[in-house]
Amino acid sequence: MSMNSVNADGHPAPAGNPAGEPPTVPQGVPSAGPPPAFAPRHAAPPAASTQDRTRQFTADVGSLKLRAPKTMLDTQLMWLGVGLMGLGIVMGVGAYFMSHNTTLILTQNDAITLGLAAIPVSLLGFALFIRYSLSTFMRFWLARLIAAQQGPQAAPAAAAYGEDATAVLPSIPAGH
Repeated sequence: MSMNSVNADGHPAPAGNPAGEPPTVPQGVPSAGPPPAFAPRHAAPPAASTQDRTRQFTADVGSLKLRAPKTMLDTQLMWLGVGLMGLGIVMGVGAYFMSHNTTLILTQNDAITLGLAAIPVSLLGFALFIRYSLSTFMRFWLARLIAAQQGPQAAPAAAAYGEDATAVLPSIPAGH
């Protein structure tokens, strides 16, 4: 083999190609080219566009016909739920001791009724606690989700770069 039959990578050139011509790439194999330029996702947007996006987001939220969150009422109902859960537990424990400290059937029946009433009280307290403790978190999560969807999208070249990693790999002739 002569010096002219070695390509730039140091691999021997295919026999069918004259010296100086790039090797042909089989059909369907992406050709190696320069990697596409893309902006990193972690790059901070300019301050002016951030303020514009914030103003636009505030205006969009203001245009929605949403009721203002009643945070004081939500907090009170959450603590009411905690109190009802505690009351249900106390009622159940009290009913247990009430039924075991007497031999009268009628008092034991009252203790059974009290113990059974403790179950829905605890469940109501649990439901109130979950509903009102998660409401603030869900409002924040929804606002953050909407803001993320309205944020600047990645450049199409960045999407192509991330999807097809073979676009930046050099093609190697099939015989090597």
